[in-house]
Amino acid sequence: MPTRFLGLLLASALASTAAQAADQLKIGADRGTIDFAIGNSKIFRTTGGFKHWQGKVNVDDVEVPKSTVEVVVNTGSIQMLDSQQTAMLKGSDFFDAEKFPQITFHSTRIERTKEDSLKVEGDITLRGITRPMTLDVTVTDRRPDAPAGSRYARFRGVGIIKRSEFGMTKFIDMVGDTVELVIAADAWR
Repeated sequence: MPTRFLGLLLASALASTAAQAADQLKIGADRGTIDFAIGNSKIFRTTGGFKHWQGKVNVDDVEVPKSTVEVVVNTGSIQMLDSQQTAMLKGSDFFDAEKFPQITFHSTRIERTKEDSLKVEGDITLRGITRPMTLDVTVTDRRPDAPAGSRYARFRGVGIIKRSEFGMTKFIDMVGDTVELVIAADAWR
């Protein structure tokens, strides 16, 4: 679920009107997070995240739709507050981390919606199943002239998936089906 790949969010680095050549940026767990939340009731809501992920964002400020985002998440790096929950989610009823060691996201369309926000559409592959996912991305502290090896922009992307669409139906009546994914990261040159 947390495929929130957020990497998509990297596309948020696109949110500038400055015209310049395409830039290739790096994102990853060393300077960002991919978190998720399941459950929307006052009784139950649980959160977790992925500790190992990386991605790249190709930013084209002149033609934003030509920009791309790719993110790869190490499924086995899932972490919950409770170690039993972590072990359960790595198992075959949920992420099946041994059989499906990666979650991927590849953008298919990027659109600027405001000066500092983007809509990033793409395909997320989780448990060998590919489905569309949309991220609403906000970009802040953008520095298009940042030198190599430094921060280019900060972004935050939010998306929703249904875990049942990826074969994760255990406890769906108790916990719920909707998973909110949030990726927050610094994009670096």
